[in-house]
Amino acid sequence: MLAWERVCLPKATGGYNITNIQVSYKAATAKTFWDIAHKADKMWIKWIHLYYIKGQNIFEMRIPNQTSWIVKKILGARDDIKQIQRPTVQKKTIIRYIYNQLLGDHPKVEWRRLIYHNRARPKATFTLWLHCHGKLSTTDRLRKWGINVQSLCVLCQVSDESRDHRFGECSFSRGLWSRLLQWLQMQSPLGQAWTNLFTWIMQKTKGRTTTAKIIKMTYTEFLHAIWKERKNRIFKGETRDQESIAREIACVSNIRGTSDIRNQLQKLSF
Repeated sequence: MLAWERVCLPKATGGYNITNIQVSYKAATAKTFWDIAHKADKMWIKWIHLYYIKGQNIFEMRIPNQTSWIVKKILGARDDIKQIQRPTVQKKTIIRYIYNQLLGDHPKVEWRRLIYHNRARPKATFTLWLHCHGKLSTTDRLRKWGINVQSLCVLCQVSDESRDHRFGECSFSRGLWSRLLQWLQMQSPLGQAWTNLFTWIMQKTKGRTTTAKIIKMTYTEFLHAIWKERKNRIFKGETRDQESIAREIACVSNIRGTSDIRNQLQKLSF
């Protein structure tokens, strides 16, 4: 899995945009310090200036020992304030500004458009997110961790399982994807390499066209269906064929899609 700090990053930088409570607490405390430093017109801030700061430079003064623990925490937030650039946003959004500054700068990931505005089910989008990070627990990764598992692909029973095999080279996966493309009346690049398919997906999902939305959602549900089928065969001993899985993906796409997506999908014959 991924480190919690990475999970809490914005989606554009490869995170899942979950609030980091520790950083959020620091941001809220730093916001309070910012108010004190700028002498906002509030009674309790005037009281702190009168009894603790006493005209000193709040960024350089020694924090008095007799202050309460909460005041010490607030004054100690000056170290966090020094790390960020001077806010230029409105006061009502200053906590979010400080929060983003404390998270730091991270490069944007190429596949971020697959996560944004994706009409697939949340659990399928989460599978896609792990897949893009290369963090799905395929058997090649499990064996690297020293876990004794069967390395053979449970779907095709031909080659050892890896991310590239599971979602690109596996005959079962390729058959299912071909069936979905037949339904969508599209063609993907020839070859079995997962990298070729992923590059094609990235190209076709540019923009906000209805076709781009459909490909994004269908590919996400395809990944989730393959991963779910793999787990069902290993842990439950249950097996489904490609046709039934493809029909389920088509049904989910029709239900989850917006009106423009449904209108276009309903013109197709499964």
